[in-house]
Amino acid sequence: MFRPQSYFATTELVHRVLQEAFGETKTSLGDTLVAFSFDLFHGKIPEFQPCDTAFHDFEHTMQATAAVADLLAAHQHNPFLASLKQRDWELAIAASILHDTGYLKRRNDADGSGAKYSVIHVGRSCFHAWDLLPAFGFTGDELRQIQNAICATAISVGMDELPFHNSREWLIGALVATGDMIGQMAAEDYPERLPGLYLEFREATAFSRLQKAGFAVHENLLDLLQGTEKFYNGYVMRMLDQEWKGAYKILDDSQGRNRYIDQIRANISRINLMACSLASGRREFVGRRFLVD
Repeated sequence: MFRPQSYFATTELVHRVLQEAFGETKTSLGDTLVAFSFDLFHGKIPEFQPCDTAFHDFEHTMQATAAVADLLAAHQHNPFLASLKQRDWELAIAASILHDTGYLKRRNDADGSGAKYSVIHVGRSCFHAWDLLPAFGFTGDELRQIQNAICATAISVGMDELPFHNSREWLIGALVATGDMIGQMAAEDYPERLPGLYLEFREATAFSRLQKAGFAVHENLLDLLQGTEKFYNGYVMRMLDQEWKGAYKILDDSQGRNRYIDQIRANISRINLMACSLASGRREFVGRRFLVD
């Protein structure tokens, strides 16, 4: 089966940072987990169908995992809160790999796409981690830590409400959640992927019947595009700075520049242009209909 460039790039990055940090020379557990992720999202694991969600897919998982790998490497050079060992890195990578598997459908699930599970996908991801990761040598207590890190990626999560046992476990969760957020929003194709995210929101709203749920706030694609900058300046920065205690700042260079944040801002500028273009097109269409009528 064809493997996308993101697979090779993420595999190389995970292998390189582990090798530089801990002297890994052969195939590492990180490599194995990325390969497993490809199989899981492409229907090569018997219990699951191929991923059919438009946004939360294998590509998104690779974006998040690459960002987590960058954060882990940066933390080693700029440590804060707690020190992390190789096994902690592997827990973080495993959590990132599994964090959105809750969107995957079982083989006998014929209705809709995995987007219908948006409101419960974090819980499903935790169950999948418990079922799938023991095959890779993770113990029961390590699975608990991975599940907590997955829960840290939930919408509007309160980190103080999760049952972390110590600052090391908290840090793993914060890095995984931070990587999930900045990895997707800094991706070069993030603006182009937003229509897929809107489709997921629409299906999730219909399936859950929760008209006031967080993903139900957008009336249409234009509304989502126009609201992205506010979403970033409000919700995203609050989560990054407050809930996850500014973990993203360990990626700052010597001049205080952060390539992830810079790319997110560039993406938001493009999204604003897309919104203007779409709004203009809609006004033109409405004007033509008025003239015809």
